Amino acid sequence: MSLSAPVAGLEIGTSRTVIAIGEGRDDGRLEVAALGSIPSSGVRKSQIIEMTQARYSIESVLKKLEEQFGYAIGHACLAISGPQVRTTLMNTQWQLERGFVHDDDIAEINARAEETNLPQERTQLELHPISYGLDELVDIASPKGMNGNLLKLRSLCIHGATQRINDARTAANAAKLEITETCFSGTCAANAVLSPQDKRDGALVIDLGGGSTTFTAWTDGRLAYAGVLGVGGDHVTNDIHTAFSISTAQAEQIKTTAASAIVMAEDSGMRVAVPSSMPGFKAASISRRALNTVVNARMQELFTVIRSKIDDADLLHKLNGGVILTGGGAALGNVVRLASSVFGCGVRLGAIIPDIQGLDKVAGVPPFACATIVGLLLRAAAADSRPSFMDSFTGIFKGIFRK
Repeated sequence: MSLSAPVAGLEIGTSRTVIAIGEGRDDGRLEVAALGSIPSSGVRKSQIIEMTQARYSIESVLKKLEEQFGYAIGHACLAISGPQVRTTLMNTQWQLERGFVHDDDIAEINARAEETNLPQERTQLELHPISYGLDELVDIASPKGMNGNLLKLRSLCIHGATQRINDARTAANAAKLEITETCFSGTCAANAVLSPQDKRDGALVIDLGGGSTTFTAWTDGRLAYAGVLGVGGDHVTNDIHTAFSISTAQAEQIKTTAASAIVMAEDSGMRVAVPSSMPGFKAASISRRALNTVVNARMQELFTVIRSKIDDADLLHKLNGGVILTGGGAALGNVVRLASSVFGCGVRLGAIIPDIQGLDKVAGVPPFACATIVGLLLRAAAADSRPSFMDSFTGIFKGIFRK
């Protein structure tokens, strides 16, 4: 991987604000050189609701990176998530002049597909070609050299609310961090845990965040479906808080240390201690079976909704590579077993691909919880190493980092 300088990524999540720095290695891999995070402020469902607090969170992470790792950062790519993100299937056509498909025809229809006519209040994040068509033929992987008259292209456009994206940019700029590119968090997470073979076999990546859950389905090596649900780990915490009349902090601690997404027979008669909110006071307890019933109901509903959407898109039977869970919510007890029962296929926690190295040295959380931010670094590194990018922006990263 040829990089002129380190690259950086910013994720403003509901639970945590994270910045990571990556450097290219001599063997072509990406080294995660630094990663800093703090609990987010002023963010709900991955969207900023209080600008000053969000800016302060970013400033705090920047300060942490400089003090702990010696990096001063001026530019970064930004991951976008939350229910503001939507997808639209786009259909583009191009009349062939030669009677067969030439490279120029493919380039032309791809360029026309990029000219999406989204409303002003929507901003395109990514555009992914799904398949080509030629006259009456459909689902063509590569039409080059084929005879026909009308070339077609079906693409998936991922777009976000312009104002919400601008809010994130504004918060970053106020913290003296310039955003060079915006990317969809769901594809970032997938690119961090899926190999090219996984994408060809067919796989569903579910990124379980604090305020929202993103999911992407891949078949035949391409993105076939993407979505965001405004439900995440914070909703499980709130369910526990409401069901047992305990504080949010107590509910969060119980969720992370004692809760299970599966209700098991051995839960009957067992109790879970509620952390005392005041020193010296005797801790209360709640039924483990009741706790896990509450957690199971929320997670079962979440996975069932995702399964329904993937099934409606006629993709469920194509997931030969199974389901991969990422994000902080994937640490919930027995969540893999629950997902397996809902989707009826193999489910595993996301393992970071070999193209990314060094995460174990800088992250204090499981690798699958960092999938979005390290996938964002891959995206930033790919952009930085593209000749066209460097021709247009020679030296844009020069002097931005110092160590």
